[in-house]
Amino acid sequence: MSLHSGAENNSRTILVVGADRLGCIPRKLEAEGYTDIIHWSGRNKGCMTRIIPSKVDAIFLYWDFINHGFMNNIKRQAKERGIPVIYNRRKISVAP
Repeated sequence: MSLHSGAENNSRTILVVGADRLGCIPRKLEAEGYTDIIHWSGRNKGCMTRIIPSKVDAIFLYWDFINHGFMNNIKRQAKERGIPVIYNRRKISVAP
């Protein structure tokens, strides 16, 4: 599955929501062409009201690390702005 959102410019931004640490995820996202990675852990209450930055081209959402209210907020904002969301559970495999 490709994470490309169709953006043609050289600078692509992805918002990763959930998880305390990203581990190997930045390497995989950079391989997919994302040059700027924003990470929200979703752990604190302040995250519930966050607004997706305007420069975000795609969202990578760890749905088992955030609560339903926060996930629904992200989904709603993404849908309103036409931002693709990639839903993931726990981990992602990266070939060496």
